[in-house]
Order: sequence, then C-alpha cells, then structure tokens
Amino acid sequence: MSTLRTNALEGVDAKNSITIVAGAGNITTTNVQQGLAKYSGVWDSKTDNIIRDSFNVSGVTDNATGDFTVTFTNAMGNAFYSALGNMSGENNVYGVCCSQDTHATTTCGYQVRETDGTTIDVDKNSFAGIGDLA
Repeated sequence: MSTLRTNALEGVDAKNSITIVAGAGNITTTNVQQGLAKYSGVWDSKTDNIIRDSFNVSGVTDNATGDFTVTFTNAMGNAFYSALGNMSGENNVYGVCCSQDTHATTTCGYQVRETDGTTIDVDKNSFAGIGDLA
C-alpha cells in the first residue's frame, strides 16, 4: 500500500472539488468545502452532561431538560447550514434539530422531545452540521 502525504489538495476542474475513485470504477466528485461535516459530536444530557466525542465543538450548554446549545470552535460561513440530530437511548424519543430561529454562525440549539412533545434528557445526543465554514 502507498501513502500519500500532503498539506493541500486542489481540484483540477474546480478548486473546492476533488474526484474520489472508490474502486471498481466507482467515481464520486466531492465538494470539499460543502460536502463534509463541519461539526459533529455526541453529548450525554441524561447522566453527566459531558461531550463523549466531538469535532469542531468547543462546548455544549445545557439550557433545560431536553434543550441544549452546541458552540463551534470555528464559525460557519452563514446561518443557513444543514444541522442534523439523532437522539437515542430512550423509547419513543425523537430529536428536533435546531429551528432556523436558533441557527447562528457560532452556535446551534437542539431539542429532544418524546412523541407527545415533552422534552427529555437522553444519554446519546448525536449532532452534526454541513455547510461552509467562515
């Protein structure tokens, strides 16, 4: 196996896009600036309010039961990024990701609700965001 080490990759056709060949002739062009998660993490709001794992996250604030705000280490380019959430650990729980009202370039608010609309703390709050960094 060969190892490629570099400090920079630049697309030939478009500066922010590179082509990835994934074997068996599968070719995918990925926009590096927009096509990858710019922040992600797993946070336990039920047991000990700690971040279990994260990328580009400087902290999580526990606002109230089932309500938390993620703060980014590096800001997003605008407030119109795609924010994703997956909350698990309880029965009948689904996550409500941040509404556009809580989107900001440096933070995103999340809520976890049961099917009846009640907010609840769970042990696995997974979150991520896709868009441009500033």
